[in-house]
Amino acid sequence: MWEEAKGKETLASVLQQFLRASLDTMEDEAWTKGLSCELSRWLSSSPSGSGEKSFLYKALGTVLGACKEVLHVQEKLLQHLEEANAEEPSEAQGMISFLSHAAESSFHTVLDTLTMFASRLCKGQKGRISRRKKMELDSRRAHATRSALILAHGSLALRASKEQLLARLEGDIVGNILLLYSCSCRDLQNTLALVQSITDFSSAFQAVGDSVCFNPSLKGKLLEILTDLLKKYYLGTPVSPVPLKVVLALEQLSKLKPSLGTKDMCDMLSLCCKNVVLHPSAEMMLKIKKSQQAAQYLQLLQTSLKALGRLMVVLLETETSGLFQNIVHRSMTSDNMWERKRALQICSQLLAACEEHGRGDACKHFGSLVGLLAPLTCDPMPTSRQLAVTCLSSLLRIQAKATNGVIKMGDIGSLCEGLNDRSTVCQLQTSSKIARIVYRTFPLEDTIDFMMAIKDTFRKAKGMRVRAAGRWMITFLQMYGKDICRDVPLTNYILRSCTSSPQHSTFMPFLSQAVVILTRCQADVTTDSFFPAAWSPQTVRHGGE
Repeated sequence: MWEEAKGKETLASVLQQFLRASLDTMEDEAWTKGLSCELSRWLSSSPSGSGEKSFLYKALGTVLGACKEVLHVQEKLLQHLEEANAEEPSEAQGMISFLSHAAESSFHTVLDTLTMFASRLCKGQKGRISRRKKMELDSRRAHATRSALILAHGSLALRASKEQLLARLEGDIVGNILLLYSCSCRDLQNTLALVQSITDFSSAFQAVGDSVCFNPSLKGKLLEILTDLLKKYYLGTPVSPVPLKVVLALEQLSKLKPSLGTKDMCDMLSLCCKNVVLHPSAEMMLKIKKSQQAAQYLQLLQTSLKALGRLMVVLLETETSGLFQNIVHRSMTSDNMWERKRALQICSQLLAACEEHGRGDACKHFGSLVGLLAPLTCDPMPTSRQLAVTCLSSLLRIQAKATNGVIKMGDIGSLCEGLNDRSTVCQLQTSSKIARIVYRTFPLEDTIDFMMAIKDTFRKAKGMRVRAAGRWMITFLQMYGKDICRDVPLTNYILRSCTSSPQHSTFMPFLSQAVVILTRCQADVTTDSFFPAAWSPQTVRHGGE
């Protein structure tokens, strides 16, 4: 059956090419007009959803595009726009392909006709109309037609030439889209159509060239609409594709000149992260995985994460601190393992971009990033473990390039196999080996940042992540305990602050061992300076052992 369907699709494509080639050589307007009338009659009588009707929509659009008589073209366009029942997906798609094929050769005529038809559909906005007409304009069919027309405008933008796009995009294409959306019911279908059309015409405008600027006030209005949608859908229906699609639209729109200011970009990224990185929650992810739309939603989530990463790369041109501190840090210590995975995906993209663009200032966060990534080398999710190693490898390469040093990374990639082992003992051993490689060139001025990040894991994490954090801390102190004299008072404070956590019993052995190492390395450090008197030196020594 699939081969049969594929054969029909190929045949339709061949026929379409033959039709276009025939029209290119035919100069008989009467014949072209007559053919359009015949195709129009067949189209009106064809059953909805059939392959025949899908082909006829494209064929009629192609023939009308070749017609020179504008009134005839407009008459046939309006006829089939009114006849189509856009509530049926096949009809909506037929309308879009019909208009797109016609616009290839008659762009301005098609857009003028669409402007006329859009005005009719939104007639009740400004003028008085009869009750019957109002009911007709508020019907489900009318709203579905608006959605299809919104998508059609985006499709037209993608097919337009540079001259056509510059002449008609801001006033007519975007103007019609906003008009149609303003008088729609703004349900899921309308909203998705709007977001997709913004993605399409932004992508089309980018292709025009870097020298052309988009209308700043119009860009601001579109950004406001998209950010309002993010606020509306934040923590909403878990399987809603809207916020994920919005991220894709924002990626394209933000590339248009003039560029956004740093503050506006940061605010927008923060909203995107709330919808894509922090959300869905662990409970919602379980529900999503059981839903029928699971595969589509999860694929869209991955696409949106990549788009968000690319969106953040745009901000790298001006600053990096906000990206790592405000976005990456919090999510990496989350209880939600999916959130941690999503944060790691973003982090790996950011570090790869820093590496590619020679942004050595990412090393300002070397200590805190190592402290955040270290526990994730033993995350419950195998993908997160691999991503953590990928991030550490990028960070080491960035550091080497920034310091003009030669880094002896060893084969960190080969150690990933050990992280995939089912044995937690093997995972911890491998994580410790990676720690020794990372620490070879660790900048000691980042000691406190590193210890603060480890403390966050001690206070918030559980299980293997805590054990990995403890191993990395102990390995660090064993290697550099004698060299961090000036940081000992603050290290003392950080370790003591960990003891107030309700989960301190989990990591107490690591803290005790840290105290033993520091008392051996620093002559003026005693166990009493770390722990309350109620905790005897014997207890600390026992924990260290």
